[in-house]
Amino acid sequence: MSMRTVVHRLVQNGRIALRSLRNNERFHSRRYTDKHLGKIHGAQIDKSQNSLCQTGGNVWNTRRHLGYLGTHARRIFVDNILKRVTNSLAADLRRRTASRLVFGDSAPFFALVGISLASGTGILTKDDELEGVCWEIREAVSKLQWNYMPKDYQAIHTDENTVTLQNFVMGPIIAKGCSAAVYAARYVNTWDEDDSMDIEVKTKDANEFPLAIKMMFNYDAESNAAAILNAMYRETVPARKHYRNNNFTTWEQKLTENKVVLPSHPNIVAMYCVFTDMIPVLPGSWRMYPDALPSRINPQGSGRNMSLFLMMKRYDTTLKQYITSRNVDVRVSILLLAQLLEAVAHMNANGVAHRDLKSDNILLDLPEETDNSPSLVVTDFGCCLADKTHGLYLPYNSHDIDKGGNIALMAPEVITAEPGPFTSINYTKADLWTVGTIAYEIFGMQNPFHGKKDEKAVLSNYNYTENELPALPDSLPSIINIVIKNALSRNVYKRLDSELAATVMQLYLWAPSSWLKQSEGRLPSSNEIMQWLLCLTTKVLCEGRKENLLQSYESHVDTKHDINRHNAYKLTHSEHFYGRRTMPEYQLIASFLSRVTLTNVKNALKWIQRNI
Repeated sequence: MSMRTVVHRLVQNGRIALRSLRNNERFHSRRYTDKHLGKIHGAQIDKSQNSLCQTGGNVWNTRRHLGYLGTHARRIFVDNILKRVTNSLAADLRRRTASRLVFGDSAPFFALVGISLASGTGILTKDDELEGVCWEIREAVSKLQWNYMPKDYQAIHTDENTVTLQNFVMGPIIAKGCSAAVYAARYVNTWDEDDSMDIEVKTKDANEFPLAIKMMFNYDAESNAAAILNAMYRETVPARKHYRNNNFTTWEQKLTENKVVLPSHPNIVAMYCVFTDMIPVLPGSWRMYPDALPSRINPQGSGRNMSLFLMMKRYDTTLKQYITSRNVDVRVSILLLAQLLEAVAHMNANGVAHRDLKSDNILLDLPEETDNSPSLVVTDFGCCLADKTHGLYLPYNSHDIDKGGNIALMAPEVITAEPGPFTSINYTKADLWTVGTIAYEIFGMQNPFHGKKDEKAVLSNYNYTENELPALPDSLPSIINIVIKNALSRNVYKRLDSELAATVMQLYLWAPSSWLKQSEGRLPSSNEIMQWLLCLTTKVLCEGRKENLLQSYESHVDTKHDINRHNAYKLTHSEHFYGRRTMPEYQLIASFLSRVTLTNVKNALKWIQRNI
């Protein structure tokens, strides 16, 4: 970069920065703030923000001023990018595109950059500058709300810390495990007059009970919110909201702050909130879990009076039930594996290792069309590792330290670890190894490390060799085959990390086929990769707008008649809005784009060409 260019940019950008510091009427008018600045952050100023706004005028003014600076910084970045990818003949279009992008509309920007790269008229060549475009892609796609909280949840008018079982109508029991029972549920509607907790077990229609409430069995923790949350915090890792006592002591507050919170993701269970309450008498409780009941209900019971309740979306089935009840198409199986890898990549990127992945802990939302892929989510985080202090490396100085859940599906580096004063167990790729074992089930085979009932497993994770791994079906593409076999490498350092493995799957699904052929012998250029990414982004943003139309429609569902009409409308939602691709496919692409980097895509392409 020449000195002349440096001086020119300093003058140009400095002028904009100085303008932002002035108390200019145009930038400080209330009308301009409401109309434009709110769009930059992708959120409207609603009731949930009013309490923040009322805390003090100075805080709000400072916030607005920082918002102006952020706006101009964004404008500078966008303008510099567009100058590199457009020629002088497109100056007017560039200005319009920059203006729309700064105020929250990214589609013209990505379309313009993509056309410029395809036509060869741009001069955006440096990889670090292209990474800037990837940053814009991540920012734009991450604003899409693909995994919405139900509108009826948002409409519930409850004071903080007052959500209890009385807010719900409990339906039939869905499942029961060794540590919890799960019930179908729905919110108490305006036509439900009784304030006490209702129980309704006759109706089993999922549309009548769109929620699931998981009641944890509490045998040890004292019957107070702080003790229960501390003992069962792992279960709450994916929760979006906690209802708890504000009178926590200092040490309790610090203990809570040290726990990792997993951001929401389309392939992580939608856990809307958690709360503590007294354990009630629920359908099937005496028959299915009498020992977990408190003595006030069952004199022979060993449970405590209070426990933890997790309010989640209700899903149709488990992965295990799905793959054992039908012949799954190879394409659908590949999409399921790709979604599972995206979930693991998201967990690991946020410092969480699940440690208990199995086909029973993976839930599916089934499509109306049987040929389409279900939406997949990972659930049951009760055995997870989620610690800000140690991350994914667990100090292991005693056999008493818990290694995780299912012993048969522990990664070799976990099951063979021996305690010592300086020993740590590496969980950075442990979940990926377990995904490799589950892949056998996804593609219609028996998990080699987990035998059927009363049958011994074919292999042991403690001493197997890679040559002993069973062959996968011949119909499986070679790239997918290699990814699965790599995930099952005994040597953790030979194994791909979860993000790179997920990227390889995404490239197989959506990238040009010529990129994946060894005969080509050439990696695509950075501009070619960016052109492809921008095409994907533009399409996903368009579909995201259509999804917003549906959410707008849902916001007007108020009465019982509206709910019935809305349920019928949702049956055609997938076909009506998504055309050639289904919603799970667009969610999968959006998950990829929300974490994409040029370096990661290049590394995945190099790995494919080395191993195919």
